[in-house]
Amino acid sequence: MIFRKDVLAETTAAYGHLSGYFQDIRSFFEVLNVRFALPEYGVRLRPVAGNELFSNANSYLLSDDSSYPYYLWLPSWLGRFYVDADRVPEGGPVDELGTARARLIAFVWPWLGFNDAYVQDAESPECWFGVADPRPQDLGECVRTTAQNLFNHFRLEHTLDGEAEGWLTGRFDPHPEVGCNLTGRWYLRRVPLAELTSYYEVEKNVIRPLGEKFSELSAVLDDSAHEDGDAADGRRSANGHRQGAATPGARS
Repeated sequence: MIFRKDVLAETTAAYGHLSGYFQDIRSFFEVLNVRFALPEYGVRLRPVAGNELFSNANSYLLSDDSSYPYYLWLPSWLGRFYVDADRVPEGGPVDELGTARARLIAFVWPWLGFNDAYVQDAESPECWFGVADPRPQDLGECVRTTAQNLFNHFRLEHTLDGEAEGWLTGRFDPHPEVGCNLTGRWYLRRVPLAELTSYYEVEKNVIRPLGEKFSELSAVLDDSAHEDGDAADGRRSANGHRQGAATPGARS
């Protein structure tokens, strides 16, 4: 057997539908780029990796050393990552922004909904989106590297902790043996692509909740940093007082 007749009979129509699907993916991300550039929900988001989409498909090779348990030519997953535009230095490239400085990374991943080794098949194609608070062990790691790590090693069913206020929540587990060096947490929502057929639905079901969640988590980090700073100031004041009491000038 070389070419299967039943496959050939459906190939032209299937190709046309799949080509249309990828055109819609492109339009979807173009809309996100425009809307995320506006601080309507408290934050402006800039994409990582320029116009490139992250993908789980390999190059068109007859064989390779892929880590996937099956060989892919067409991507079932596509991904895009975003960081707070205000944390990118003026004129600096987004990809070289340090993950520690970026703090949070937003993500949007359309998925065909089937044939993944780590996720149970869905009823229909989906969009996964959320916010990650990744903590790479390499403190100097840039967001481009961390984004690739997130895309390669996100394991929903292995690291899910629960659900809160409509968001699935979980953690990152480092596995150096497969190249994953992340700790930290993630927040995720899944929405069928069939619910994203208009600008209104994209705004309601992806752009607004993602922007608001990013702003919420950013405020929590700001508060934590402020409390840590106050505690450090308190320690310095206390140490200064004790040191001053020990000097002749303080006693006189």
